[in-house]
Amino acid sequence: MSIPLPTQFTEYFKSHNQTVVKNMLILGEAIFEAQTTNLNKAKDKVGQITGNRATKPESNYKRLTRFFETQDKPHLVKGLLCVCMCLLSTDEKIKYLALDGTSWEFGDKKIHLLTLSVIYGGVSIPIWWEELDKKGMSNFKERKRVIRNASQYLNLEGLILLADREYLGRDGFKYLKNNKIDFVIRLKAKAYKEQVDEASQRAKTKNYFQKARYIKLERIAEFKRYQRCGVSKRIRIDGQTYTFVIFKNPKADAKEPLFYYISTLKDKRDVINAYPIRWKIESCFKHLKSNGFRLEEMSLKDPMKIMLMMAIVVFLYVLCIREGLKQLKKMKPSDSKKFKDGTITLTVSIFRKGLAYVYLKFNNLRTFVRYLRTILKHKNLLFLQNVQ
Repeated sequence: MSIPLPTQFTEYFKSHNQTVVKNMLILGEAIFEAQTTNLNKAKDKVGQITGNRATKPESNYKRLTRFFETQDKPHLVKGLLCVCMCLLSTDEKIKYLALDGTSWEFGDKKIHLLTLSVIYGGVSIPIWWEELDKKGMSNFKERKRVIRNASQYLNLEGLILLADREYLGRDGFKYLKNNKIDFVIRLKAKAYKEQVDEASQRAKTKNYFQKARYIKLERIAEFKRYQRCGVSKRIRIDGQTYTFVIFKNPKADAKEPLFYYISTLKDKRDVINAYPIRWKIESCFKHLKSNGFRLEEMSLKDPMKIMLMMAIVVFLYVLCIREGLKQLKKMKPSDSKKFKDGTITLTVSIFRKGLAYVYLKFNNLRTFVRYLRTILKHKNLLFLQNVQ
């Protein structure tokens, strides 16, 4: 099939010939049409995509699996990420990062993708990930590598990293602070209790909270007047100053009645308001997995092949988010639902709204290429940082 690919797309894959890039697009569209990363199911869409319905299903399956034998897979991953960044408008201000992992088992293998995302337009978008190829939690070295690699695509200085309690410790705090990345981290109960109590002993101020010890702060946080704003004090860890916050869980029957945070931000309200945004990355994982492209159905075990499959799925996900955000601007009152507490949610998510729209834009390689040429015509390079 002789279809010239957009130069705005191919320029990010210079170490690969057009056949490899074309097969990558065929694979991407097959996953999109089948809405699964299971290549045995995706192969049934290849004939429609290439316009050659006479090709045997076994041949189409080999075509898809052979793509993952391509040399220099890291270059393909980086190229796809560059394209994703080009699809994001600079009109959307980025303030937050989210770090989390998603894992599942395939046979005797545990797949564990440690992922860093940006919160863009109220949606989480992965900007780097690594298949850890192990069971159990990630370590500081692995998290540092993910953040360092992500910084190739986006300037992370001044952004606020949101993460759950197991993702950062003292080394992580220091690393982020040295790289001018702010953070809000949820803690386990009693974490840094010693430092909180030490700050009380050192306090040379009349500030009521700064003098309070850990147990007293917990008690005060339960008072009605502080249930919406929490309590905080400044503490020191390894010579660095941070804000420690305790906040009453608004859920009446919560198993954990109090939330504990540590942050480089000084205002406790900023800390309390920021952390719930972390849940956007959980929604992203849901869309990539059960609610979208069924990432868990892929039958790959090699870490680099898994990295490449994730890149293809993220590329498709960004296409949907891009269109979903455009459709959001045309939202009608019936497209949202307001709850008693005043929160408003969409009846259809930005991703699903975009997915339905993109599904109408192409159904074969020719229309897919035409669509890419259109949306990359005025590409945005302002997101890219030092990409080779």
